[in-house]
Amino acid sequence: MRAFTIAAVLLAFSALATDAAGARFGKRQLWGSIAYNSKTGSYGYDVDRTTKRDAETEAFRLCGANCDLIRSFRNSCAAVAARPKRVASDTGASREIAETKALKKCGGSECKIAVWACTSEK
Repeated sequence: MRAFTIAAVLLAFSALATDAAGARFGKRQLWGSIAYNSKTGSYGYDVDRTTKRDAETEAFRLCGANCDLIRSFRNSCAAVAARPKRVASDTGASREIAETKALKKCGGSECKIAVWACTSEK
């Protein structure tokens, strides 16, 4: 009886571990997207969508007319850096990483983070 109980507990733990690994590696993929208008500075973003298209659609809706899609991302963060006549974006495992990479791509001391977003799964 004791061996049966131990086996049942081990089976339960292995099922939980497999489910957690599955959520991290493909079962639960959460998308985000940032839309940005470089002329007006308006933006829209959406996170934690199950499809890339849903995230992009909502980001555009929130941004308004004449926005350009800057970045879509999955299970991570993204940031947009802007200065006059220059916009850059990048992704990363955290907000700080995404912002640092976007600022580096933007170049120049005038670059500032315009918007950032992260999915809840990173």
